Amino acid sequence: EGTDMTRTQVLGVPVDALTYPDIRDVIRRHVRSGEGCLHVVTLNPEYVMTARNDPAFAEAIRQSRLITVDGVGISLALRALEPGLAADRVTGVALSWFLGELSAETGQGVFLLGAGIGVADEAGRRLIAEHPGASVVGTWAEGSPRAEDDAETIDRIRESGATMLLVAYGAPAQIHWIHRNLPRLDAAGVWVVIGIGGALDYISGNV
Repeated sequence: EGTDMTRTQVLGVPVDALTYPDIRDVIRRHVRSGEGCLHVVTLNPEYVMTARNDPAFAEAIRQSRLITVDGVGISLALRALEPGLAADRVTGVALSWFLGELSAETGQGVFLLGAGIGVADEAGRRLIAEHPGASVVGTWAEGSPRAEDDAETIDRIRESGATMLLVAYGAPAQIHWIHRNLPRLDAAGVWVVIGIGGALDYISGNV
């Protein structure tokens, strides 16, 4: 995952300066090893500004194990702060397509959490169409990022057998949700979890 060699900071918020192939390799190796739950954050300028005023949000980002550059503003900041670093922009949309690819490679199941009614179902169909052999083992749009809904949501993810989870609750809610539930996701057999904002709306064609 992110290391002292790759991790730098933008306005006090950490980010891993890695290329897209490096990030794919980290996630692929982690899914194949199945050792604990890897929380991936896609850092954009909105995250940075929210983190400066929300200590709990900032701490949740700091404790995640892989933080990608998402957003032109972060790319420009890194170029100015660390001219020698090679970091690709890697968005939630790109990582969603990649988990579809990884599911087809490994046979592992993906669960799509959040977005509007029917959006995740359509996004799942498109992921499978793009990557034949991918397995979308569950979706859940009726829940919420509120703590009182956590038990039912985790039960659904566990029962699906998913090892990869995409959370489309938007920020900062999805980061708080993942951070709060990371031990339960680990116990449920989830190996990688990524907060992807509006990616399912985009993949489904909804927006």
